[in-house]
Amino acid sequence: MSSQSSTRTPSEPLPMSSTQSAPTTPASGAESNPIREAIASAIAEHDVILFMKGTPEAPACGFSARTVAALQALEVPFAAVDVLPDARIRQELSALSNWPTIPQLFAGGELIGGCDIVTEMYESGELAEALS
Repeated sequence: MSSQSSTRTPSEPLPMSSTQSAPTTPASGAESNPIREAIASAIAEHDVILFMKGTPEAPACGFSARTVAALQALEVPFAAVDVLPDARIRQELSALSNWPTIPQLFAGGELIGGCDIVTEMYESGELAEALS
């Protein structure tokens, strides 16, 4: 596993602002979505990334805390994105992943799952295999 996943500090937000305008794509006429693009880019840039409520240092819900605990127990470097500051992050993430709940763990660009799946995989040893 490369050390690339540790380049973004856990509390570093995605580069999104509420003042960004969505430019249109001339060829199709469809609007681009800067938040969805930033999420997709973050997923592609990091070997392991967790979209969660709060930060690894201060999870804002038990599900996020349990998911962080599993990753930390495996000593896996991961990036984290707090979805709470902007409701659009959660909305676009769920639309992109087709997964309705938070947290969401991605590895190698693929959705691993939420807290229950991560916990089950951790307990069975599958999570360590999937993230190695």
